[in-house]
Amino acid sequence: MTISQIKYFITVAKCLSFTKAAEQLFLTQPALSRHISKMEEELNVQLFVRTGSGIRLTPAGSSLYLGMTELYEQYQEQVRKARKIQEGLSGSLTIGFLNNMNLADFMPLVYHGLKQKYPNIDILPLRGSFEDLISGLYSGKYDLIFTIQFEVENKESLLYQYVHRAKDFIVMSRFHPLAQKETVTIDDLKNELFVMISPEDNPESANLIHEICREHGFVPAAKYARTMEEQALWIEAGMGVTILDSNCTLRMNPDIKFYEFDSHWDPSMVVCWNQQNYNPMIEVFIKKMNEVLDLEDEDLHGLAMKAE
Repeated sequence: MTISQIKYFITVAKCLSFTKAAEQLFLTQPALSRHISKMEEELNVQLFVRTGSGIRLTPAGSSLYLGMTELYEQYQEQVRKARKIQEGLSGSLTIGFLNNMNLADFMPLVYHGLKQKYPNIDILPLRGSFEDLISGLYSGKYDLIFTIQFEVENKESLLYQYVHRAKDFIVMSRFHPLAQKETVTIDDLKNELFVMISPEDNPESANLIHEICREHGFVPAAKYARTMEEQALWIEAGMGVTILDSNCTLRMNPDIKFYEFDSHWDPSMVVCWNQQNYNPMIEVFIKKMNEVLDLEDEDLHGLAMKAE
């Protein structure tokens, strides 16, 4: 039995006339009669009784009419929902934000702009570590993530776009002895303890810091934090120094000192997604974000684009 057959049956049952039903369905009466006869043969049930004055439903036909009407209405509703989702009018989007990344200065603008145009969209923001965000893109846990550029630039199937250009800073508590200086350089950190993110979470970050220290002639003493929250806690507690980008939430803490320096990597904020995720809401979100933040001229990057 097809959806068309169900539609034909419901229409005939409402009209109790093959002629009127055929007109509504834009079919010839003989063609409609054949469809109903095939349906009766398939079900092995007589649906209508032909009388001299017209037709009427059999008891079995009446029972089927009630059930099929409800089923057809549910089908139409599901189709409407699917089309809305496909058009980006409704649906859900799970977005992962890197721990300690500041999103308060841009995400509310994007969220309210999106909800104003698409009120049925459901957005779920979550915090995650470097490893969690990347693995979540591949597993489907996240539709989009906001993270640092160097973390995603060589990942297969991932596309990304710049959201905010950032710089790197040497970071420490304002009570650290070095914080009394007007400027601090990498050379000033030779005897300092570096608080780094664990290589298990993000091997790139620790490697990049070790590399720049070697270029300045020393191997840094390192203490590895399991999470960025733990890293921030240790810096707030004055337990060492670190290197962070300008998008981190510690920038809002008046008791933390930031000294700008030129790093060899790109710490800019990017939005990233898996090219194999076909959620239509991704494109809708990116388009609205670019409009709200005036990012329409930003290019797409990533290994997935190179493979096309």
